[in-house]
Amino acid sequence: MEFPIEFPKCPSCGSKDTICRQACQNEPSIPSDTFVSLDKMVTPIQDPNKISLPQVKAILTEYDVCAKCGTRYCVKASIISVPVNVQPRSGQQIRGFGPAR
Repeated sequence: MEFPIEFPKCPSCGSKDTICRQACQNEPSIPSDTFVSLDKMVTPIQDPNKISLPQVKAILTEYDVCAKCGTRYCVKASIISVPVNVQPRSGQQIRGFGPAR
C-alpha cells in the first residue's frame, strides 16, 4: 500500500459526493482539481520527545461527510513531515537560558 491513500466512495452507501465537495464546487477561489475535506487530523509516527530532528513523520488523515447518507468517513491518508515545536517542559531548562545567578 502506498501513500497517499484516497477513499473516493462512502463506505456506507457508495456515493462519491461529500459535503465539502458540494460546498466548494462553484467557489471560484478554489481550483476544480483541489482536494478538499471538512476535517484534518495529524498523528505523529515518530515520538518527537525521543528524536533530535527538526521535523517528524506524521500521518495526515482527512475526513468528510457523505452528502447522500451523512456518514463521516476518512477520505484521504497521507504521510507528511511536521516541524517539532521545541519548548521546555515544566521545570525543564534550555541550555544557556537558566535562571540568572
